[in-house]
Amino acid sequence: MTSPPAAAEATTPSLAAQAAEHAAREGLTVVFTWYPATDHTQNDAYGRARDWLTDSLAQRMIVDARTERGPSVQWAHWAEQQAKVIADVSVECSGCPADTDTVVHRVATIKQTAVSDSDTDPVGPDTTVWVTIVRNGDRWLVDEIRY
Repeated sequence: MTSPPAAAEATTPSLAAQAAEHAAREGLTVVFTWYPATDHTQNDAYGRARDWLTDSLAQRMIVDARTERGPSVQWAHWAEQQAKVIADVSVECSGCPADTDTVVHRVATIKQTAVSDSDTDPVGPDTTVWVTIVRNGDRWLVDEIRY
């Protein structure tokens, strides 16, 4: 019986890393899915994603980020159209630091699409973030999101 090539083994993450990646994908999907008609800013999504965030990240990001000038022109347009901005998240490891039993680092690419009753438009450019996922008991939580 022959063994699979070493490169193939290296590309299959451990079960713990797969669980961490799943938590990151779920959390980032919620963070980057927006409802401009009811959300004041993009930060409102962090409140919806609270179950996937560490306490420290939640404290930093679940804040009222409204400004005196109001929302951006694009945000106001989406709100007027009752559009929902949907995130499609892919999580990968290209040049990531080695995983440990409690910390996993990954790169995520977020593709967003604005969907309204009358239109579906890709939102560009894609967003790339570096994410740190930490084990908290039997769960994995997003601890850091860097642009």
